[in-house]
Amino acid sequence: MMDYMIRDILLDSEIEEVKRLLEKNNLIYEHTVTKTIGLYDKNKLIATGSIDHNVIKMIAVDPTYQSQNISSKILSHLLFYLEAHEINHYFLFTKLENKDIFSNYNFNKIIETKDIVLYENKNDEIHSTLKKMSQTLPEKNGSRGCIVMNLNPMTLGHLYLIETASKAHDDLIIFLVETNASLFNYETRLKLLKKSIKHLDNVYVLPSTDYMISRATFPTYFLKDKQKMDVYTELDVSIFKTYFMPIFKIEQRYVGEEPIDELTHQYNLKMKTILKEKLNIIPRKTYHQDIISASYVRKLASEKKYDMIKPIVPKATFKFLISKKGRALFHE
Repeated sequence: MMDYMIRDILLDSEIEEVKRLLEKNNLIYEHTVTKTIGLYDKNKLIATGSIDHNVIKMIAVDPTYQSQNISSKILSHLLFYLEAHEINHYFLFTKLENKDIFSNYNFNKIIETKDIVLYENKNDEIHSTLKKMSQTLPEKNGSRGCIVMNLNPMTLGHLYLIETASKAHDDLIIFLVETNASLFNYETRLKLLKKSIKHLDNVYVLPSTDYMISRATFPTYFLKDKQKMDVYTELDVSIFKTYFMPIFKIEQRYVGEEPIDELTHQYNLKMKTILKEKLNIIPRKTYHQDIISASYVRKLASEKKYDMIKPIVPKATFKFLISKKGRALFHE
């Protein structure tokens, strides 16, 4: 063990080595990571691990070294880094066949699917976090629906989906995707949403938390990587079904139909297989026979075609897009 050394992976040539080692372990390198380390035997990379903000992932060991408890050396180093940077709540992803490696650590299992396991470092944190959030809502009286939305930015298509779902239930929860991986940050999206639904008194807005469509549960939602879409959809929706539905007493979840983006369409189909009759897929709103989408609004904004945006977004979104702050997002 004298020659074993851990160091940060920084150079492109080192990243290429990491990619090859991950491939040997049937893993893929994700460029979103904020830190990657390598364990070397002299000059040979024999193990690696990464952190993506508060998520530990991509731990891999060269097959010829796998009986030497090297995974724990990588994990200990990454845990020390998280603690040194005062990241107190973190997650760990691992493939199902590797879960025994981490059983000696004080991780709490959130969910296990046929492909992967997701842990967090705090015992029962998911229950207490969601329970506390649910207590901010009025007592449930009748049926309750929900929508998980990103709103990048909010369109009249989104508003149509919200209004449709709100009519079908006594109350409706919107879980707004909290991860700031979108062009419009969370605060802006929240403000535009609240202004646009002022006329709906049975709709409540809550943050999606780290437990839904986040770096921990669903990096592919932002990466649009087809290879992992199914794996992460199952993980994300299983967490929703296991925790969110019972804690928030949700009967139905709503999504918009997706005739344009194939990956989002596959996401909806996978969600349907997990939630079955608990999922309602609503036909998308159109304008002049064209589907209204946030990506189209972003495209028009980048082309300064504000006259074409006006009829397909709520007033609050339009006002923001033509403001100095809104224009700066596209034309700095």
